[in-house]
Amino acid sequence: MKKLIIAITAISLFVACGGTQKATNLISSGNYENAFNVSVQKLTKDKNSKSSQKHVPILKEAFSKAEANDLQNIANLKKTNTSEALKKIYGTYLNLDLRQDEIRVLQPLYFEGNEVRFDFTDYSSDITNAKNNYSSKLYTDAQQEMKGDKLAARRAYKLFEELIYVNPTYKNNLTQLSQNAKNKGSSFVLVTMKNNVRTISNDSLQGVNQINSGNFEDQWITYHHRKEAKIRYDYQVDIVLNKLQFQPEKTEQQTVPQEAKVQDGWQYQLDANGNVVKDDKGNDVKVAKYKVVRAEVALYQQNKASKLDGVVSIKNRKTGAIISTNPVFGEAKFQHTYGQFRGDQRAIEQKYYEALKSKALLYPKDYEFVKYSILNFKQKVTAFLSQQKL
Repeated sequence: MKKLIIAITAISLFVACGGTQKATNLISSGNYENAFNVSVQKLTKDKNSKSSQKHVPILKEAFSKAEANDLQNIANLKKTNTSEALKKIYGTYLNLDLRQDEIRVLQPLYFEGNEVRFDFTDYSSDITNAKNNYSSKLYTDAQQEMKGDKLAARRAYKLFEELIYVNPTYKNNLTQLSQNAKNKGSSFVLVTMKNNVRTISNDSLQGVNQINSGNFEDQWITYHHRKEAKIRYDYQVDIVLNKLQFQPEKTEQQTVPQEAKVQDGWQYQLDANGNVVKDDKGNDVKVAKYKVVRAEVALYQQNKASKLDGVVSIKNRKTGAIISTNPVFGEAKFQHTYGQFRGDQRAIEQKYYEALKSKALLYPKDYEFVKYSILNFKQKVTAFLSQQKL
């Protein structure tokens, strides 16, 4: 038993030392941030245990060296005035303040019976200045980009969006400025529609040329189904409906013969002399009796369909050149299978049971096929446009 206790104690000491050794090694390698995190994690679990308290002086050393390292990095970054450098300065000051908060939560901290105190700095003004400097740079750069072309406006939009995220109250019109950049950087597309199918009313086509591009991969394409006077359109999408075809109601029949060997009661087992065979207890031996049964399954498949044919063309409005012309069709299909049988039901395969439980259905009306053909047509147009790079 003593050996077991000694072994367990040794393992506990090894684990405890292993944690402090890891943090110490991290400090030695200059990885002060990770050393700080290792010690904070250990003390957060149980800051009062002796093994955890060994992390307190390590924590103080890691905190001090991480702070000094961050301040040196800030001094170096201040030598440049790029938005990336100003962003890092702001983030570093935030991290310096956060690191102090992590220690405040743990205080008071003790090592060998004595409270260990930490030197804290008020970084609130530094954070404010860094935030304003970064915000000012984002705003200035965005305004400069807005003087350029579409690609420059897209960069301006990203800068304005970053500014809104970092400092939404920096200017009271940031949302409008961001929208202006979005508009300037976007390709505007006018979507028109022409209906050459007399049997389809224009009322039933409402919304076909309204393209919701919210889920499109390219966020810089904006589609309008009505022309707006203030918009200068870059491209035009022309949707033309040419023909509506119906596959009339049709019921196809298929007859499937069925055959199976099934148990049909039992009979006594006889030996070679025609006598009933006995088991070990002297009882008559019974065996299953089988017979072949047959049936016939009649399967009926109801079919009706419609197809709406059209064309989608994309044109460059500035040059008048046709970029692409693509056929598109929308479909609606009705298909239903039911069945009947005659003969012995035991012969029928399981896969036909569902059909045998079904009955013939009324065919949907023509207007329902038109409705779903139009819906399917629009879905395919939308899918096609979502792949375009304009």
